[in-house]
Amino acid sequence: MPGRFVNIFLLFALVFISILFGDAEEHSRTMIAVVLATIFSLLAFIFKWLTIDGTAAAIIFGAIAYGIGGATGAGVVLAFFITGSILSKDFAAKEGFLKKKFRRDGNQVWANGFWFALWIMIWFLTNSDLFLIAAVSSIAVATADTWASEIGGKTVKGKTKLISTGEIVLPGTHGGISFYGTLAAFCGAILIALVFGAIHPVASFAYILIIIATGIVGCFIDSYIGARFQNNVYSFSGYSIFGYQNLYVTNDFVNFVSAGLASLIGLFLTLII
Repeated sequence: MPGRFVNIFLLFALVFISILFGDAEEHSRTMIAVVLATIFSLLAFIFKWLTIDGTAAAIIFGAIAYGIGGATGAGVVLAFFITGSILSKDFAAKEGFLKKKFRRDGNQVWANGFWFALWIMIWFLTNSDLFLIAAVSSIAVATADTWASEIGGKTVKGKTKLISTGEIVLPGTHGGISFYGTLAAFCGAILIALVFGAIHPVASFAYILIIIATGIVGCFIDSYIGARFQNNVYSFSGYSIFGYQNLYVTNDFVNFVSAGLASLIGLFLTLII
């Protein structure tokens, strides 16, 4: 997912929505959010949690999270980013098949944060809890997936099976699931749900359950898509997306799709309930 295009789109959306639909208090909060997001993102860059383009994306994302989403938006995003950054480490498997960068770049920021930013802006415009739950659900998925990958794939290694076939694979394999990874995903989703419940003034028990459920479901969706499609190349003859005619399914793309699908599930569950 081209981070540069997303940066431009969401930056203009933030300015447009804040100026035209926000009141004086919300204008002030957005300005404070920009300052805080800049400080926090620069510190993350200094601590080697973000690349330069990741820092730019994080500033915009943080400004949206607090400026548009208020304390609730900022709380769940900080819970995801801080825990994910602490768990992540420079890592290269001895087998040589897996390599993961510690610094998050712009594409990684938006792979996990695009749907939250989109839904939280729609929630700001409509004041409907449907879109708030969809936004928080996308962060629950990102947190669950990160915890599952970092803990179940590297820290606590157990028997890992490919979700699509049941074949036993090495820990850290795309699409691999394990008991410890699933437990870690469950804990990550619970964390986001509890942070939401503690901060949001009208959070109900049903909302908390929906966030936990979508976080777990989204993590399994991520694993299945990863097992079936990740690292494959798909060609679109005669068509182009952002100037590209070939789609290489990266881990960022898998995260983006799974977070989007899970957030839609959270939206529809909230609508039904």
